[in-house]
Amino acid sequence: MVGSRPASRPVSRSNSISEAPINIPVDPRVAGPHASRPHTDRRDTAGEPTHGHHHHNNQDPKLFGPGFSSAPVHSAVESQIRYVLVTPDMMRAIESGNAPDTNLVQPAGTTLKTVHTHTAHPDTFRSDVPTLEKGEHGQMQESVDTKHALSEAPSSDLVEEENLLLANPISRLRHKIKEPLAEFIGTMVLIIFGNGVNCQVVLSNLTQGSYLSISFGWGIGVMMGVYIAGGVSGAHLSPAVTIALATWRGFPWRKVPQYVLAQFLGACVGSCLIQGNYKNLIDTFEGGNHVRTFGLPTSTGSLFFTAAQPYMTNISAFFSEVFATAVLLAVILCLGDANNNPCPPGMNGLILMFLILGIGAALGTQTAYCLNPARDFGPRVAAAMYGYGGGIWSYRNHYWLWCAIIAPICGAVLGGFVYDLLVFQGPESPMNRPWGNKNRKQKAIEA
Repeated sequence: MVGSRPASRPVSRSNSISEAPINIPVDPRVAGPHASRPHTDRRDTAGEPTHGHHHHNNQDPKLFGPGFSSAPVHSAVESQIRYVLVTPDMMRAIESGNAPDTNLVQPAGTTLKTVHTHTAHPDTFRSDVPTLEKGEHGQMQESVDTKHALSEAPSSDLVEEENLLLANPISRLRHKIKEPLAEFIGTMVLIIFGNGVNCQVVLSNLTQGSYLSISFGWGIGVMMGVYIAGGVSGAHLSPAVTIALATWRGFPWRKVPQYVLAQFLGACVGSCLIQGNYKNLIDTFEGGNHVRTFGLPTSTGSLFFTAAQPYMTNISAFFSEVFATAVLLAVILCLGDANNNPCPPGMNGLILMFLILGIGAALGTQTAYCLNPARDFGPRVAAAMYGYGGGIWSYRNHYWLWCAIIAPICGAVLGGFVYDLLVFQGPESPMNRPWGNKNRKQKAIEA
């Protein structure tokens, strides 16, 4: 509607990008000799003649944004508006995917400041773009942060890292070691559920659960550990898984020590919490206050760490752990294979719960299916702290070392090898990379 506001300036019906016959208020400062209306000599508040802006091809520049009214008082909304002079060349640059050269119009009573900014186009370049923004007292302020005025737009990951609120030493330290901390708490949760269900079922003389309950408890522990740490560290929760991923999936070897240490510490702390929680029931089952034994009918040590059945030989115990862990890793790698049947987003923890439940039900009875060096070594250290004696270390010629640590690691690497040899086709695995001279040539090309 023409003249919708009091004291509005003359109206041009061609003042729009699409040249549609609409009425937009036009500032006289942008009216040049080639304007669509008769040009008149106007003067500003100081009595000086105003000079109109016009494009080199005699086309009118297009002015967008309210606020160019001669009314003495601007509205509160208009005080927040930036005024941009859009020309046909700028529109063509935008349509072609390039960042245009921008010229901004300076409203009366304001000052123009230049700030550095960048665009997010692939062919970004550094440009000086004047930006206006009204302050409380009518003065212009810089509205673009010049901190990231670089030749290329920073990636979203870098922006998120830089925008993190690290307000105190605790938050900064936590951010630096967030992955080991996630592994620590994830493994701790795993052991809380696993050792906890062992104690509840056995110490109640099978009145509050059965062997199937134990398998479910360990599976739920794995699921909760994955959900609590998966988004930060990947939720390995096991040194065997970490080493296998470093061998077959390019996980950085420099991170392996910190992951393994965090997993051992998490398992130790989780077992300490469970032993403290069930102290009175353990005392009753063992037959005395602070009595802790291993290897007797009333012993409770095997509730926290693994032991083989009496009929098992050392060789058969070693094979059982290698075999069960190989199955575990092969299925884990299958769940993460985009060329096979990867698990849907958010379902990995639930699927791993059923995997642990199935391994426990099918392969668990002979050696208590350790599968995880941290699951045995951490609780074994905690049991030694609670007074279970040195027999837990000398059992079966250091069973804790060769059957609970070495065997799961060997099984995990073996499971990854079998899966990559027979199924996996991705470039992450060494099985799918060039060998010999071809490998050296490929490295030379990449260098």
